[in-house]
Amino acid sequence: MKDNKQISSRGIAQKSGLEVFSSITTYNGEYMNWGNAVDYGTQLGSDTDYATTAAEPHTDALKNSPASTIGRWYRYHTSGSPYTSISAPTSSSGAFVFYGQKTGGLPSYSGMYQKLNLIRGNEYEISIQGAIGASAGTLYVKTYTPIGNGFAETSSTSITYPFSNTSTALITSIFTAETANDIIQFYFTTDSTSAVVVPVASISIKEKQEYLVPVYATDKWGNDHKILRRTANETIPND
Repeated sequence: MKDNKQISSRGIAQKSGLEVFSSITTYNGEYMNWGNAVDYGTQLGSDTDYATTAAEPHTDALKNSPASTIGRWYRYHTSGSPYTSISAPTSSSGAFVFYGQKTGGLPSYSGMYQKLNLIRGNEYEISIQGAIGASAGTLYVKTYTPIGNGFAETSSTSITYPFSNTSTALITSIFTAETANDIIQFYFTTDSTSAVVVPVASISIKEKQEYLVPVYATDKWGNDHKILRRTANETIPND
């Protein structure tokens, strides 16, 4: 005689779709090239640098000094009125170093950016590991996607300095790739009237991945069994 019950007397699913699953989210892979300052040595100081005095200096750099090669760092800095002239970021002693100063009420911006190699529509996590430093200011982290002849901002977060040994120096944020080659940008600014520097130890970008795993329970004998669901009004067989 045909057994039409969903679950056998031994707790075995006899129809598909009865298993109960739990969703697990992880972030894997590495989509930031040369994100570890120790590995990059002093190379950043020799990378392409762009001087700007444009009204919107951050997208001006992206447009007029384009990140033409995926996975390479490009730099920019404000070079005069209406800003304070400042140096572009460099790398040394195991850190990416950003510079800042506000003179006569004029802000400064010291930044770097990189074209990424992503999967459009996927979600990614940015992790920035700060480093101890006494200087005060704000490091901005933004992602952009190309739109026509310009760029549209797709995510933004910021990090407030200084860090101390009691600070939480690991900062994370999430963004969704609008194209396969979105751009990530970092820039520092400060209200300090004296020249200041702030360090970043490492930058990482990982892809969000979700997995479904069966949910198990332990019976009174200590055996693990999958948790199963049943359609309403159907009883478990007791034969």
